[in-house]
Amino acid sequence: MNKKKKVAIVVSSSVTGFLAVAVLLGLIFTGIYVGWGPFKGLFWNQEVKRVKKAYPYDTNQEGIVFYGASNFRLWYEMDNDLNEYKVVNAGFGGSTDKLLNQYADQLLYPYNPQIVFFQTGSNDYVEMSGTDEEKVSACMDYKKEMFATFHEHLPEAKFVIMSGLLLPGRSAYTELTIEVNKQLDTYADTLDYVYYVDANEMTYDGTNFKTELFQSDGIHLNHDGQLLWCNDYIKPQIESLIIEYPTLESVRK
Repeated sequence: MNKKKKVAIVVSSSVTGFLAVAVLLGLIFTGIYVGWGPFKGLFWNQEVKRVKKAYPYDTNQEGIVFYGASNFRLWYEMDNDLNEYKVVNAGFGGSTDKLLNQYADQLLYPYNPQIVFFQTGSNDYVEMSGTDEEKVSACMDYKKEMFATFHEHLPEAKFVIMSGLLLPGRSAYTELTIEVNKQLDTYADTLDYVYYVDANEMTYDGTNFKTELFQSDGIHLNHDGQLLWCNDYIKPQIESLIIEYPTLESVRK
């Protein structure tokens, strides 16, 4: 009887130990994948490697770079949806303006783009403390500094700032996002190399969110939303720039 009990205890301990290790490994790999806490650096380094592998520098020069957060990152059909242009999808999940600046020497400058589309938004201020007014001020100060830095490195490129998407999954930030978008619009008007695309009405009519354009999380566009964004907002801006600057015809394939 005693021997059987000991065997049972040993087996139980082994199973418990195995499950504990499995859970720990699962948390580590999940943390790396989604960018939790201490794993964020590993996550973003993997994102850089992914972009560089998908779009080698030597074969993706002087086109259009899409640089921003997960609504670019998760646009898996971008190459097909914009197949008439030379595009690089350099979006990476969880990116903030600080991170876009940090990784620009690997994900932006080496491509020598003629046009850059930027998509930044609530990832910045969801991590901030303070009043909405303080958050807007801090965001705009950093954005202005960021775009000035990018212009120093890419003096011939045209920058297109997409309005921060109004997200049903982050409805608490709607008014703050609208204010940031308003100030981005005003800022773009002061510079001849910056353009602003207002897509506020694409996802929000002032009362209700157009949830049918989103994945279940209410934060990321589904492909219907991506196509609407593409066809009604992004392509018209590209074509407008080509008309204004005929040399940009070279961004076509």
